[in-house]
Amino acid sequence: MHSKLLLILMALLLTPFHVSAADTMEGGAMANGKTAPSTIVPVPIEKSFLEGKGLVLDNPEEYNSYTDNEELQSPSLSHDFHNGKIHVSVIEAGPGKVRIEGLPFDEFVHILEGRLILTLDDGQEFTFETGDSFIVPEGYVGFWNMPEKYRELVVINAK
Repeated sequence: MHSKLLLILMALLLTPFHVSAADTMEGGAMANGKTAPSTIVPVPIEKSFLEGKGLVLDNPEEYNSYTDNEELQSPSLSHDFHNGKIHVSVIEAGPGKVRIEGLPFDEFVHILEGRLILTLDDGQEFTFETGDSFIVPEGYVGFWNMPEKYRELVVINAK
């Protein structure tokens, strides 16, 4: 039930509220009386990608600016749903452990499969499992440990 609610909330988040020049005319009508088509449309979050089907190999260099000492036992895979003011994707990786040296953005995470242990430099551990959601704030420093295969839906504030 929580994952359905999460998907509904994500769909609402991604639903555009855009007013075009044509919309400023009465009822969205154009000068010729027809309704203008919208160039901004909702982005579906396809279930197959959430299940890990159709993901493609990530470029590991993409994470170099804020990660160090990667100990991934397998490459990561992903699918990007949207790139704009927010970035929405599914990422699958693990097992492995990555050091985060100052996350450059706020990140919302919903775990689709597996377990994640975030460990701060002072030793505090935060464990999240399948079905859990959480936010990793910009500036996070610590370890991102995936003790087994791990898949997440992530929403990043790309500013």
